[in-house]
Amino acid sequence: MMSYLTKMLLPDERIVHIATLHWIIFVPGMALTAVGGIGGLYSYDIVGFLLGSNIAPLLGRIVAGISLVFALAGLGLLMGALVRQSSTELAITNRRLIAKYGFISRSTFEILINRVTGVNFDQTITGRLLGYGTVLVHGAGGDISPFDGVTNPQLFQRALMDALTHGQG
Repeated sequence: MMSYLTKMLLPDERIVHIATLHWIIFVPGMALTAVGGIGGLYSYDIVGFLLGSNIAPLLGRIVAGISLVFALAGLGLLMGALVRQSSTELAITNRRLIAKYGFISRSTFEILINRVTGVNFDQTITGRLLGYGTVLVHGAGGDISPFDGVTNPQLFQRALMDALTHGQG
């Protein structure tokens, strides 16, 4: 799972914290798939209830087709979220903060621990209740790098702050 991380570690470097993306990234796809599935399953009943049973056969078929499009779009979002979660690697080592995104195309972010000037995290009410948020890493040049959808961002912040104070060797 951590293939990029294990390849990129320096000889005297060790991983002190690994972060993952929260399951919340699957919710839009699950919701759209559920709406499409339920709409397709009950399309004739819904049309019959709202507009009358005499028009249900014609419009029910149209609603079922639209529902199929919703379900397929939801499945596409679910597959995208699965790829996003399985291809994202976030880690703090005793020397660096490393982030790798992408499956086919790859994007990486690496910053030396001694170049990090601060770290904050943002959580919405939902994020606080469910345990996810955005971690904001401040670099020495004034750059801010956000890491969205991180599970337990407070733990990530604490691990990075600990690495800043103890692991700069």
